Amino acid sequence: MSTYFAGYPGFIADPNAELLVEFARLATARNWKEGSKRYKKERRACLLSEYDQHIGILDHPEKLQQLQALCSELRVQTTPDSMRQCKLALAKVHVNLIDLIDSRRRTTNVPVRIFPNSRALADYTNDTKKYFPLEAAKRDSLKKILLRHIIGR
Repeated sequence: MSTYFAGYPGFIADPNAELLVEFARLATARNWKEGSKRYKKERRACLLSEYDQHIGILDHPEKLQQLQALCSELRVQTTPDSMRQCKLALAKVHVNLIDLIDSRRRTTNVPVRIFPNSRALADYTNDTKKYFPLEAAKRDSLKKILLRHIIGR
């Protein structure tokens, strides 16, 4: 399974560590200063690459089954019968995308945290600084469904 980190020979990413922790470790090793253009560019590339690797399912030939599995993973009460119903159900789920990537990267089967509402998700996201690039949603309908606009960035 190829990941963003595979592009950096000599860097061994720990799949059970948080994605942003591993990115920070790589950034330190490569002397990318937090806040610099390079750091921001690489962080965005890392998040998008890891999303595509672990979540980007809508280009998969078995889209409905993949969306149903995601609904199950995100604890949607009743498994929807169609893609449209899956998307409607997922639009009501409040989850941090970076946490979802982490839960899928890990080999320890830790379930992703689901928030009761968008305010709780926003508070958590602001506290942890686990921001996913909002502009990335333009290319992917699943990102549009799962991403929330977080005030306070």
